[in-house]
Amino acid sequence: MPDHTIYQAPRRPGRAGETVVTSTCGHNCGGRCVVNAHVVDDRIVKISTDPARWQPELPPLHACARGVGQIERLYHPERLKHPMRRVGPRGAGRFERISWDEALDLVAGEMLRIRRQYGNASIVDASRSGNTSMLHGSTVSKRFFYKFGGCIDLWSNMSAEAEVFAVRMTFGAKADYKTAGREPTDYVNSRLILMWGWSPADGTFGTGTQQYLKEAKSRGVRIVCVDPRRTRTSTALADEHIFIKPSTDAAALIAMAYVIVCEGLHDQAFCDRHVLGFDDEHLPPDAPAGASYKSYLLGQSDGVPKTPEWAAERTGMPAGTIRRLAIEFATTKPAALQCGYAPGRTAFGEQFHRAAYALAAITGNIGIAGGNTGVSNGVTGRSGISGLPAGSNPINARVATPLLADLLARGKAGGYPADVKMIYSAGGDLFNQCPNANKMAASLDGVELIVGQDHFLTPTVRHADIVLPATTFWERNDVHTPWAGAGHYAIFMKQAIRPMYECRNDFDIFADLAARVGINDYNDKSEMQWLRELTSKAVDDFDTFADKGVARFAPPRDAVAFAAQIRDPENHRFTTPSGKIEVYSMALAAKPDYYGLGHIPAVPTWIEPVTPEARFPLMLCSPKSRARTHSIHGNQPQLARVDPDDVWMNPADAAARGIVSGDTVRVFNDRGATMLPVKVTRRIMPGIVSIKEGAWFTPDGTGTDTKGCANVLSQDRSAPCGATTYNTNLVEVERAG
Repeated sequence: MPDHTIYQAPRRPGRAGETVVTSTCGHNCGGRCVVNAHVVDDRIVKISTDPARWQPELPPLHACARGVGQIERLYHPERLKHPMRRVGPRGAGRFERISWDEALDLVAGEMLRIRRQYGNASIVDASRSGNTSMLHGSTVSKRFFYKFGGCIDLWSNMSAEAEVFAVRMTFGAKADYKTAGREPTDYVNSRLILMWGWSPADGTFGTGTQQYLKEAKSRGVRIVCVDPRRTRTSTALADEHIFIKPSTDAAALIAMAYVIVCEGLHDQAFCDRHVLGFDDEHLPPDAPAGASYKSYLLGQSDGVPKTPEWAAERTGMPAGTIRRLAIEFATTKPAALQCGYAPGRTAFGEQFHRAAYALAAITGNIGIAGGNTGVSNGVTGRSGISGLPAGSNPINARVATPLLADLLARGKAGGYPADVKMIYSAGGDLFNQCPNANKMAASLDGVELIVGQDHFLTPTVRHADIVLPATTFWERNDVHTPWAGAGHYAIFMKQAIRPMYECRNDFDIFADLAARVGINDYNDKSEMQWLRELTSKAVDDFDTFADKGVARFAPPRDAVAFAAQIRDPENHRFTTPSGKIEVYSMALAAKPDYYGLGHIPAVPTWIEPVTPEARFPLMLCSPKSRARTHSIHGNQPQLARVDPDDVWMNPADAAARGIVSGDTVRVFNDRGATMLPVKVTRRIMPGIVSIKEGAWFTPDGTGTDTKGCANVLSQDRSAPCGATTYNTNLVEVERAG
C-alpha cells in the first residue's frame, strides 16, 4: 500500500481523433469504479474500465455491467430534453414543452405562494440518491430548501437506517456506520467469515470486495452464508449455506449467543474490560437488576431461555445447525461476522444489527485483525473529502422516509407536521422506491405542486406538474469516494461531453431558482472552485488529480474499526455514555421510544415482526438487481438482460399452486398486485418468495402493476429506529389468467 498519495490515470490512450476521459457512476450503487468515456466529436462512442490486473495491494477499480451500460442510458431515446409542464391528468405522462425561464418562474412563484399560504412544513424535499457525488449530490436541494426557510426532512436512510442507528447505540454517538467495519484487505486474516444477509456479488458492497473474498478463500478462510436465498456470493464462495426466514435473523443470533454463554465459550475478559451490560456485574449503577443481556439470553428476565429450539421455531434454521454454528463461531479465532443491510430492513431491524454486534463483542472479535464488529462497510469513509455543505433545517419537521405514503395520505390529521402541498424531487424516485406505491399515487390530490428534476419520466416524474431536465455525470465535473467506506481513494469525474439538449446541472438549476425566490447566498463559486475546496484536506495536487482521474491515499493505521479503543481503552474511549461497547444501551434505557416510532429495549431483544395470515402465507424479500441501481437503469432493455426480473419460488410452494418455471404469475396482498415471470428454484427457502427491487411501477387500467415493482406489496411501516421494512411483508402467488 502507498504511504503517500499517488495519482493514476486508469485508462489506455485513445485512438486517433478519440479522447478518453475518466469518471465513475454517480449513482448510489455498491461500488465506486472507473468508467472511461471514449469521446469522438462530443459523443461517447464506447465506455471502458480500469485496464489494470488484480493485485490486492493496489486493486484496480473494475466496473460492472451497469457502468458499461451507461452509454445506453446516456443516449436513451426517452431522455428528457427540455423543461415541460403537465397538460393531462397527474400521472398520465402528458406534458408540453416550455422554456427554462417560464419553468423556473412558475416554480418560484408557486413556492413563494405555498410558503406564504401554508408555511414551510408543507414542503417535502423528496430528492434522493440519483446523484451521490460530492458536489452535485442530494445536498444541492437540501442547501436550497434550508435557505428557503426549511421543509419536511425525510430523514432516514432507506437502505441502512437500522445499521446507522445500531452503530450509534452500540459504539457511540460519533461512530459512523461507513467506518465501523474493516478494510477488505483484512479478510485474509480471518479463519472464519460468517456472511449474514450479505452478498457483494449481487450488491457489490465496495469495488473489489468479491475479489478480496476470493483471495481469503484461496488462503483457506472458511466462509459460511446465512440468507433466505442462495446468492451469487454464496454459490461462488461459501463452504456452507444456511437458509433462514426473513425478519427472523435476530432470533438466530440471540440463540447463538445463548449457546456460547451456556457452553462458557464467551470471552469474559474482553467483556469485563470493554463491554457494558453483558452480565449483571457490568450494568450501569441505575440499571434494574436482571437487565443484562446474559439475563435475557438465559430467560432470567422474561422466563424464556433463548435456546436453539426456541429460535428454530421462528427462523426455520434447525436447532442443531444453530448450536453448531454458535460453537464454531466462538471457537474459531479470529472470526468475522459480516452483516448486510437486508436483515435490518425489517419491522425491528435494529434488533438484528444490535444482536450481531453483541455476538461479535462477547466472542472478543471486535477491534482485532481478522475479526469484525458485524458491520460490512470499511473504516476509511470519505478519506477527508467533504460534500457540498447543506446547512441545517430551520424548522423541526422530520418524518421517517418509509412513512411518506402515510404522510401524503393523512398529513396533519395523522400527527405529521403539516398537510403536504409541494413535493420537489431532484434525482429521486420515491414514488417508486418508498413502500406502498399504490397508496402514494392515490394520495396526491391535495398536493398543489410537484417538481421532477431528472433524466427520464420515472414513476415519480410522471406525476410532476413541472419537469426539469438535468445533466448526467458525463456532462459536468465532480468527485466521488468509495461507497462502502472501504478503500482509500477518490475519483475525479471529469466532464466528457457538453450538456445535451437543454439539460442543466442540478447545482445551476437551484442557483437560478434561489435568485428567483430571494436567496442571495446559495452559490458564490465555480464548479472547479467548489471541487478544489471540497478535496483540499485530502488531495495535495488538485490539478494532477483532475487530469489523471484517481487519487490513491495512504491506508489507515488499523484495517479494523475500533482497534485503538480495544488496544488502549483508557486513552481511546468509545463515544457511548459509558465509554464502552454498549450491549446494554444507556441511551435507549434513558429514552426507549427514541423517535416516537416504537419502544426499543436496552439490550438486543427478539420482537415478533409479523402476525401470520392464512390469506398471504408467503413472506416477500426484495434483493438488489445487478441490472439496476435501485430504480436507475430501470428503462434499459439491453442492460436488463444481465439480470432479468422474475419472482423466485421454491419448488414445494410452486407445486402446491400448480406453477412451473416461466409462468407469468400474480403476486398480491391487500396493498396491491404485480405481474412477472416465475423462476422455480431450490436457491430460495420454502415459504419465501423474492422480487428484485427497483422495477418501475407501471400499473394497468385495473391498478395492477405490470413490471414487477416490489413496492406495490410493501407496507408503509417504519421500524422503531426509522428503518424501512421491505423484508417484512406477506403475499400470495397465483398463476396469471
